[in-house]
Amino acid sequence: MDSTAKADLGAVFDEFVGAVHKRCDSEVLDAFVDMDLTLTQVRVVFTLATQGTDLSVGDLAEYLGLSLATAGRAVDRLVALDMVDRREDPDDRRSKRVSLTPRGRELADTQRAIMRDQVAEFSRALPPDVASALREAMIAALESIPEDRRAGTTCARNHVRSTS
Repeated sequence: MDSTAKADLGAVFDEFVGAVHKRCDSEVLDAFVDMDLTLTQVRVVFTLATQGTDLSVGDLAEYLGLSLATAGRAVDRLVALDMVDRREDPDDRRSKRVSLTPRGRELADTQRAIMRDQVAEFSRALPPDVASALREAMIAALESIPEDRRAGTTCARNHVRSTS
């Protein structure tokens, strides 16, 4: 695939993702707005949710492309809201490790459920032949993505459920 075709695929994919998320963006973000969370704080919550393990504040800052101070302030606010737990790193007492609290996990899970429902609704609206072709193309694309770039779940053909 040449660079023009790849750019066109990027544009088509961007439009597709926009169509899928058209209705759920505001619904997903409403809870964060109601809690007066910043975009950085939201990114911290979802990063911790997708990583599935605790992270040092430094690793979190690096992963999100933030300064250590900015990541620390975001964590401070999330700790105050009981969304994130912060504790000493047992291997390095100078470092702090953070993870989601049950409240933080619930928020992330609720937001993901809203998004999954919207994606399922979008999928049900597709004609069967388009849905089938799209499913096969998406499985092939997901299988070609290196494991470390995936969003935490395997997407091999035998692990993907079809929606009806």
